[in-house]
Amino acid sequence: MKSIGILGVGQAGGNIAEIASTMGFQTALINTNQRDGVVNTKVEKKYFVPGYNGAGQDRSVGLRAVHEHYREMIDFVKKSFQNIKLLLVAFSTDGGSGSGMSPLLIDILLDQLPGVNIGAIAIVPERNVLAGNRINAAECIEQISKIEGISSVFLVDNDQMRKANPQSSKQQIYLSSNRQVMEAISYVLQVTQKSSFFGNFDETDLMNILNTRGVTLISSATVTEARTSADVSSKIQRSWAHSIFCPVDTVGVIRAGLIYEGPETVSKLINVPQIFEKIGEPLELFEGTYISECDPTVTTILAGLSFPPSRLKTLEESLEKNKERLQFLVNKEQTEKYESQVSWASGLKAKAPEKKPGSVSSKLSKYQK
Repeated sequence: MKSIGILGVGQAGGNIAEIASTMGFQTALINTNQRDGVVNTKVEKKYFVPGYNGAGQDRSVGLRAVHEHYREMIDFVKKSFQNIKLLLVAFSTDGGSGSGMSPLLIDILLDQLPGVNIGAIAIVPERNVLAGNRINAAECIEQISKIEGISSVFLVDNDQMRKANPQSSKQQIYLSSNRQVMEAISYVLQVTQKSSFFGNFDETDLMNILNTRGVTLISSATVTEARTSADVSSKIQRSWAHSIFCPVDTVGVIRAGLIYEGPETVSKLINVPQIFEKIGEPLELFEGTYISECDPTVTTILAGLSFPPSRLKTLEESLEKNKERLQFLVNKEQTEKYESQVSWASGLKAKAPEKKPGSVSSKLSKYQK
């Protein structure tokens, strides 16, 4: 049983939990819409917020659901996960249920699960999403960044997947992103079970890294064709820029992991100061070296990174650019009305003839010659 649990919140979070279930993780999901969660057949433990039928991309609805039912949610989470060391709450930042519920839920769970650290897998939308989604994402990420006791936050960037697969459908992008983030986490957990004469990367090392507050990413670089230390370092740095996570664009790594698998000859080309020269050497580095005949691969885990300002700025740029238009639309919704120019004509409508009662004899006499 893996020491990391996955709690999916909202539809995107439930889909991540679905994939995690197939990989042997303990999973559960919370949603305001039962129809979303029903399709996640691999996730056995589910809590659907009573009285709700989805959030309609309105974060305030998700937030209200936690306010009204946080006791039941806490009890559900406690019963759903056993003997885990880290709980990762997975959700999309740009929707209603996951985006609205997750920040407050994480903050509450930090005090309710003794001995368990709480982190997040937060999906960042593509750049071309509409204004409402951008607003949701910006608000959600800001709230997540301000949670003091939170552990690693994995910012899964759908825009990265779109760049690599420009012709893919949204469903393909989502599925690929969800699968790759869970494969990355599963891989580093698997490495902690390996043994080596040259230095082991164990579970304590991994948890020390993942319990670091801030943004975390995991990336792997195949260095088969590397001939120099500079080649190896360059490939590793490029893997950070092209992973499924938001690219690194600030200096400062608090804790890091470096795992090498492959022939011993290539392992000699790993130069730690050179690898980290652009983003700064970490406060602590945990290494594992596993000599084998497989293609040489270096997997790095960077934790304690800042929330990436350049990437997040792209969410807000179009909002700022269209500020007046968006404010007009909001005001228009509240004030929109139509004034008729022909109100004077309301009295011209055809009326049914008025029937006046009369006797038969009077009508007979009316028609006499």
